[in-house]
Amino acid sequence: MSRFQIPVMTCCLLAISVTGFAQDSNATVTQGFDFLIPAYASGEERQAQPNLWVHSLRFKTVRMMQIEVTDPKTKLPRTDLVYYVVYEAINREIERNAEDPATTPANAFDAPPGPELFVPEITLVIEDEVTELLSSNYQRVLRDEVIPEAQKRIEARERMKLRNSVQAVGPVPAASPKDDPNPNVYYGVAMFRKVDPKMDFFRLVFSGFSNGYKLVKGPVSYAELKTLAADGTLKVSDQVWNGDQEKDWRASAEVGDLFNAGKLPPADADASDWYYSVSPDRGDATARVWRKTLVMHYWRPGDEFDQNEREVRRKGEPRWIYVPDDAPATPAAAEPASTASAGDVKAARVASLPAK
Repeated sequence: MSRFQIPVMTCCLLAISVTGFAQDSNATVTQGFDFLIPAYASGEERQAQPNLWVHSLRFKTVRMMQIEVTDPKTKLPRTDLVYYVVYEAINREIERNAEDPATTPANAFDAPPGPELFVPEITLVIEDEVTELLSSNYQRVLRDEVIPEAQKRIEARERMKLRNSVQAVGPVPAASPKDDPNPNVYYGVAMFRKVDPKMDFFRLVFSGFSNGYKLVKGPVSYAELKTLAADGTLKVSDQVWNGDQEKDWRASAEVGDLFNAGKLPPADADASDWYYSVSPDRGDATARVWRKTLVMHYWRPGDEFDQNEREVRRKGEPRWIYVPDDAPATPAAAEPASTASAGDVKAARVASLPAK
């Protein structure tokens, strides 16, 4: 039973919408991967990080299966409803403009001790704001699980061999040219159990599909940004962001009156918390690493009864954003290492992202 009545025409428009999800015109057979999220990198990103790589991603819709699994505690069989998403990842070469090395600034990087690793991690975060409507015995943040019984069933249904998040770990695949018809393709699956049946809104957070990062300081007020610009701490080539997930990082020289007294401050200047990037040579203990991450939002206009994958719909557009590499002070992050794993800390900081 659905809580919301949705006109058929609206469903059709949602199904054929390709804004942000550009259909892959080079693919002759989609195999159900109907939408493409390009390997996007801005000019500032390419200039600041010469070794930058970003995967292009294709997705199938989020699906569900009732699967009999073995309870790890009791060793007895039980039936779980498993949410899963199948995706295709390709490390595409990033186009770079010819630049003058004598005038183009670039961050200096130490040579890595070994081959760079590809470590994809996918997290499901429930976004429902009224927590009282959710079940008390379910978690708000769910990490991708390795479920062998489910993986076999999913591979049979999708008719393709897939790798889970553990099988995926390895050297970063060699970059394929932009127009290569036979690129290095990775097919993966993310699986989630115990998803709250009362959930209406959620997001998927895809980490590890790019090595893009920023050294970030903040939050500060806009007045503090102006002071930093005036004393030379903030450079014209640094990037700033107002904390709005719908807005992109921008060069500080292009933001309001930071470096141009003839311009007005942004409309939201005083109401926003501002962040700014610094180059590696200016990093210190107050700078945090933020990673390039893909976020996709969904909604499920149904209730906890007779859950059906046809109820899951895309909400808005996917976005490449930057996410802090370490969590703020939370109970999970504050626990000793013996009880709080790195995954728990990462899940905590993913959960701290504001909902769209």
